[in-house]
Amino acid sequence: MFRSKAPRIMALLMKDFGFEDFQAAGILGNLGHETAGFRLLQEVRPRSGRGGYGWAQWTGSRRVAFEEFCLRQGLQPSSDEANYGFLRHELTNTSERKAVPAVRATRSLKEAVRVFQEEYERAGVINYKSREAWAGRALEAFLKQGAGH
Repeated sequence: MFRSKAPRIMALLMKDFGFEDFQAAGILGNLGHETAGFRLLQEVRPRSGRGGYGWAQWTGSRRVAFEEFCLRQGLQPSSDEANYGFLRHELTNTSERKAVPAVRATRSLKEAVRVFQEEYERAGVINYKSREAWAGRALEAFLKQGAGH
């Protein structure tokens, strides 16, 4: 699922935000890590409350905002449209938009992974090795599909 979905999401990120392929892949590395390759949208063992949900494992007030966004848009929270829509909304219209120029300033896949995690995800458990592996898979799938040309 991840290898088929990641290139489409990367292409949208590149179109909407002007990211380079490796920068978009850095974002997908984070999303892949957070969801086990888009297989788990609900956080498995939340430390408190309902835990995170969605591609970015939105938690607390961000989860509530995601759910409200879905309700207003008439979207299923599990849909790609809802998840990409909310990601784009946060990166465009909220304090999370600071992540966009920070990611655009990166010069390597590894740096893009780390900057997106620091500026947007702010994960409780970071595990850069996993995030970087997912990013590599995303970039490989993107280039293999010829989307990079």
